[in-house]
Amino acid sequence: MWLLEQTKEARFMPSLAQNNVQIGIIFNGNNKYSKILLNGDILNPNIINDKDVKDFINPKYYEKFINDRKHKDDFFTDRESAIIFGIPSNFIEGILVGKNYEQNTKILEEIKQLLPNAYICNLDGKIIKC
Repeated sequence: MWLLEQTKEARFMPSLAQNNVQIGIIFNGNNKYSKILLNGDILNPNIINDKDVKDFINPKYYEKFINDRKHKDDFFTDRESAIIFGIPSNFIEGILVGKNYEQNTKILEEIKQLLPNAYICNLDGKIIKC
């Protein structure tokens, strides 16, 4: 059985399939310094051990997460990264927001205040704030 909520897009990015994740970062990966950021990738068990990653994972999902990040498959691949130690704001080009954030002007203004040079786009791919 194919479960959409198990795909990497639905698990880690804002999507029409779920409302748990409301924000995604769009950044320029064509920078030599952006490659260094991958040293903070909690999806890579060779970089961050199981114990240190525990505080960043939902307790209900922790055991499955630990297993999945060690045994990649169609649902848990090496195509995604979860960088926990931050991305310098000058790498951020835009923010992708889910439906809840899209409709909340206070949140959109807060994002824009924090990242004045980034655009904000919705799940339709339309820029809603420049």
